[in-house]
Amino acid sequence: MTAYTILPATEADALELAPLLRAPDRAEIERLLGPGDPAAALLDTFRGAREAWTGRADGQIVGMFGVNPATLIGRIGVPWMLGSDLVPVHGPFFLRESKRAVPRMLALFPSLWNVVDATYAQALRWIAWMGFTIHPPQPLGHAGAPFCPFSLEAA
Repeated sequence: MTAYTILPATEADALELAPLLRAPDRAEIERLLGPGDPAAALLDTFRGAREAWTGRADGQIVGMFGVNPATLIGRIGVPWMLGSDLVPVHGPFFLRESKRAVPRMLALFPSLWNVVDATYAQALRWIAWMGFTIHPPQPLGHAGAPFCPFSLEAA
């Protein structure tokens, strides 16, 4: 039986995950930020997080998710999730746990907002399943790639 854990994320987790990012996550980062080091983007995201968690299956990193403040004094949070190639294998566990974190994110930030690569079908399905509203794509990021804003408001 697989042993699953969700624990507060550490910088070591981010460094471990960075070279293991699944191809669609790596591509999304590059479409948003342009060519560069996805590890640096992951570390920046982790370091700016108000809260972040790491999911593991039998000790192997499945992915990380969390929420960052949009501004230093704002009430808008920026939820995110990045995974390794183990997400398809252990997806039900990891996705269920990330969904359980949404109320906690909304307690920190009554408005959640981010963007997702409009071509990343798996991510769009996950975001919709989490209860977010997905808005029409708009040009954003490197070279005006299409990204869909998504949002969720506290009740």
